[in-house]
Amino acid sequence: MLDKKSVVIALGFFDSVHIGHRKVIETAKETAKNLGTETAVFTFGGNLKSVILNREEKFVYSVKERKNLLNDLGITEIFFAPITKEFLSQDKISFLNYLNTIYDIKGYVCGEDYTFGEKGLGNVNTLINYAKERNQQVKIVSSVLDDLGRISTTRIKRLLTDGNIQKANLLLGSNFFVLGEVYGDRKVGKTLGFPTVNIKTEDGKITLLDGVYSGYTIIENKIYKCVINCGARPTFSLYEKVIEAHILDFSNDLYGKEIPIYFLSRIRDVQKFSSKEALIKRITEDVNSVLGNV
Repeated sequence: MLDKKSVVIALGFFDSVHIGHRKVIETAKETAKNLGTETAVFTFGGNLKSVILNREEKFVYSVKERKNLLNDLGITEIFFAPITKEFLSQDKISFLNYLNTIYDIKGYVCGEDYTFGEKGLGNVNTLINYAKERNQQVKIVSSVLDDLGRISTTRIKRLLTDGNIQKANLLLGSNFFVLGEVYGDRKVGKTLGFPTVNIKTEDGKITLLDGVYSGYTIIENKIYKCVINCGARPTFSLYEKVIEAHILDFSNDLYGKEIPIYFLSRIRDVQKFSSKEALIKRITEDVNSVLGNV
């Protein structure tokens, strides 16, 4: 049997990897460095809140998007726990015992409001007492606050659905993005001289307030500025909501490829124009705005 990996483990859901989550992860990295171990992150491999609350609950980032964000933070050891009745019904001590069968845990790091085990009956005091008996370290990280209180995924969701992307990005600690596959569409943008890529996102992904946004994508390690439309295309009587991006100074075929689209600011509402010419004029203004500001 292979030896268990020696780690300091960051505990949480990390559903949006916001600045409060990042504080926990950075503390875990520092602790791991001091103890000469790797850093591991424990999270859930799906939409935990939707399961617990038994209702549709949009997520900020999919599992794949969270993995990419955690990798960007220097985390390669990620434990995605299953969201199953069996796993979620473990009592608080059984949960901690289970983690110790997976890793040789030297320390734990979590937020001050972290709960675990069946019905969330385990808390930081449970963890401290458990670790003390096993000569393991525990670091409890205080919440990150601003003038409105604790930074939370709930607050960030509200900002995103309100279209306040700049404030959301500040709380996230990096620019909000969607990661999805480029699929074929009616190529309306191409007929206007502004070809677009349409992005298919995972079901359950939170949707931004309808509008036109400035942003960028990264293709083969190169950054390209974008004008992004989120929502319907009423000028052409197309009312299905889509995410489509006009990528500036890029003309290669991306169909079937997976790319990220990052959002920086909301430029304007989606509008119905009286003619193609009026729409072209407005898109030209949007492009010039992005060229000047992104």
